[in-house]
Amino acid sequence: MHDQFHTIVIGAGSGGLTVAVGLSSLGKAVAVLEALHVGGDCTNVGCVPSKTLIHQAEERGTLDPEGALAEVRRKRDALREKETHEFGELPNLSLIFGRARLVSRTQVAVRLPEGGERMLQAENIVIATGARPRKLVIPGLPEQRMLTNETVFELPVVPHHLAIIGGGVIGVELAFAFRKLGSRVTMLDSSPRLLTRHLREAAEAIEASLAAKGVELHLNTSVQGYDEATQALHIERNGSVATLHDVDYVLVAVGRQRNLDGLGLEEVGVTFDSRNGIAADSYGRTNVPGIYAIGDVTATSAFTHSANAQGRRVVQRIAFPWLPATTPEPFYPSATFADPEVATAGMSQRDLAARYHPALIKRIRVDLVTQTDRGYTDDLHHGFIIVDTVRLTGKILSVTIVGPRASEMISLFTLAIQERISLYRLYRVVYPYPTFSSGIQKVADAFMRETLPNLRGELATYLRYRWARPARVADVTVPLGARAAE
Repeated sequence: MHDQFHTIVIGAGSGGLTVAVGLSSLGKAVAVLEALHVGGDCTNVGCVPSKTLIHQAEERGTLDPEGALAEVRRKRDALREKETHEFGELPNLSLIFGRARLVSRTQVAVRLPEGGERMLQAENIVIATGARPRKLVIPGLPEQRMLTNETVFELPVVPHHLAIIGGGVIGVELAFAFRKLGSRVTMLDSSPRLLTRHLREAAEAIEASLAAKGVELHLNTSVQGYDEATQALHIERNGSVATLHDVDYVLVAVGRQRNLDGLGLEEVGVTFDSRNGIAADSYGRTNVPGIYAIGDVTATSAFTHSANAQGRRVVQRIAFPWLPATTPEPFYPSATFADPEVATAGMSQRDLAARYHPALIKRIRVDLVTQTDRGYTDDLHHGFIIVDTVRLTGKILSVTIVGPRASEMISLFTLAIQERISLYRLYRVVYPYPTFSSGIQKVADAFMRETLPNLRGELATYLRYRWARPARVADVTVPLGARAAE
């Protein structure tokens, strides 16, 4: 005998819960299988605790660092309990804790925490098992001194000297937070710069801000080992060995790996590989009918909001199969909650180079520090908007914003890209004064100023290069949006 459901969702993170709530609210019987905690990474070890820590670090600083860490755990635990209770009480939704394994195209076995196994059956199965931090082997480093985003929020006191390996989003955000809480922070990365998935200008602004706040940066650097007796971390750069002293914790933030082990994908015939995860189309459909994949286990999602968006598309496909399913997956915006924030939307630089001739693209930069009055009133040190647009038409291709509340400002550009709103139309938008968002108006102003007086030349350039073969893709920065897993 098998428990029968309309849909089985494996993973109670952002994407999985979006599917479960959406289908159950439409009267479908849904089983949600979770191996650990409701809320997934975002609630438990990602967005919620990290942004709470950032806020608490800003509010409390060095006056009450331990109180800040305690508040992070309190708010995280309270939200986890609230979500677990609320989702457990929803009509048509069965929340089952245990580890899932695909048995067939329609069957899932769940190994229960108390022992034994439960067999479930459904016509639809959605895989949303997320990802986990990638580990490093550092000779001599005891396990209790190594941190990841899954363990860093459990610290009872702030580190005396925190070494962060990895200059991506997680490493950068936590570097700012722990520095504000009073820790000595050293960042190390094997690349020549931080935030390699962003424009070089954004990385330079963040590096300058980190340095100004007293964070020590070591780029083009590898870690050789750790001496527990002296709490020394040995590093190497260009053949030269150096030592970081009094390092009591090492935070490893070198990327993530998808949670695909033990799911039974091979047995059922679902196509996947270690580099790109589960192969799925723009509506989450895998090569096996009735089996879907969303979130971090796919190649196109690396964020909570992208998993949520994918989940909505899966709900549409399952509940309303007669609706057209031809629209491509959108480009997802990204936000790094550093100081200043970095937000992006649109095509990656690699995709731009592959699709458009460089002569067809006009790049516009507005400096928020010198070109906005809000930058003047707030004594802003780092901030700008960079927009890549098609000449003549004003079609927006990609955007990078560095500055206060960049994560909020990017939404207008996300809408513009998705709905094909050109810079001509953004030119007519009125912005409150004085705000940083008036920089968007200045982007449109610059485009109009450079385009209208030279319409004949712009038209000639557009016609010449619109259908020309793009330049050879060489060493360009990779994604502005969520097309690369962080």
